[in-house]
Amino acid sequence: MNSYNLTSKFKKIFIKNPIFFILLLGISNIILVLPQNIKILHFKSILIHKNLYILNGFLLIFLFHKNYKKKPCIDEIVLSKDRTRVRGYLQKYGYNSISYLALEKDKRYFFSENIEGAIAYVISSGVAVCAGDPICYEDDAEDFISEFISYCKEKQLRICFCQVSEKFTNEFNELGFGFIKYGEEAIFDLQTYTTSGKKASKIRQAINNANRLGVEVFEYKPLENKDVIIEKEILEVSNEWLSFKKSGELSFMLGSISLDKPMDRRYFIAVDSHKKILGFVVFVPFLGGEGYYADVTRRKKDAPIGVMEKIMINAFNEMKTEGVKWGSLGVAPLANIREDKQKIRISLLAFEFIYKNVNNFYGFKSLHQYKKKYGPTMWEPRFLAYYPRTFTPKMAYSMIKVKNPGGVKDFLINQIKRKA
Repeated sequence: MNSYNLTSKFKKIFIKNPIFFILLLGISNIILVLPQNIKILHFKSILIHKNLYILNGFLLIFLFHKNYKKKPCIDEIVLSKDRTRVRGYLQKYGYNSISYLALEKDKRYFFSENIEGAIAYVISSGVAVCAGDPICYEDDAEDFISEFISYCKEKQLRICFCQVSEKFTNEFNELGFGFIKYGEEAIFDLQTYTTSGKKASKIRQAINNANRLGVEVFEYKPLENKDVIIEKEILEVSNEWLSFKKSGELSFMLGSISLDKPMDRRYFIAVDSHKKILGFVVFVPFLGGEGYYADVTRRKKDAPIGVMEKIMINAFNEMKTEGVKWGSLGVAPLANIREDKQKIRISLLAFEFIYKNVNNFYGFKSLHQYKKKYGPTMWEPRFLAYYPRTFTPKMAYSMIKVKNPGGVKDFLINQIKRKA
């Protein structure tokens, strides 16, 4: 799609919805004329600006929600044997830390008749939104992705791969995908990582506090010794955590606790001096078990400082003794998304705006700061790869929908509740 076609789409949306177009223009003009530098009005002006930006965002989301109607559902039943097949591929080709999320119930799969591998995706508003890198042998990636493009063209679907690594960027580029940096992933070399030194001083302080309060950490192994009391407490902690979370429960790029089907997941739990659960972390494997990603992290609202830090470091140390090479705290979305060599595009500016102004919804900044205090060995870039090469509002809207199962309505209701 060229820029002319994209502009035409915007025009059609606004022509169909003239009242909202006028509202958007009016709010934008108010934002421009509000005083920014008058000291007496500065604080109030900032608050007004933020609320108007939010209102503008809500109006845009409403427009996309109204105009991007659901396409007819592509009826494909995912069988248990399909997930078993994908689990086998993950052992060989699960390079990306989020590859294991392919086994979550919301995913469907693309398989090739000639190539061993799978692409995990969800269809939303005419877009096949894919989780992480293709799960296949590196030398087969270009042909495999090319087959997936043909499949999506046949189904009239656009494509958006979320959180892809640099491993397959050449293949994506050769096949006509566009790219934008999505964020950075905190990676730890467990064989050399240490919390000593200035870089991780805050982690040591937090863990010392937990130690003083008698917090202990252990690994729960449901496949070896299932304990219904422990699992009941885990779910209670999870429900409490969700109740004070800023947004509804997110999915697609986040896994589930899955105590009913643990498979290869690992559960590390913190308890207080009375053996009551304070928090837990669920790790999933990547690189065939040579790495583990902290997928689900939850705690009680009144859990003392240091609980989650103690879980994380104890788990890393345990894995280190087992010979595990890599640990991951996952991606900090939208962190450092502007790069020197990257052209300034509308999509990049939009992502930067979200990072700076919608932080109070999803806590992007605090998430980055939290991961940074652990002193990761490295920060690896992660990207969105989209086809055709133009990143459209429709793709952005589809990403919001798959990550928030309750949809835009749930997103808005959660924010109104918090403002009330």
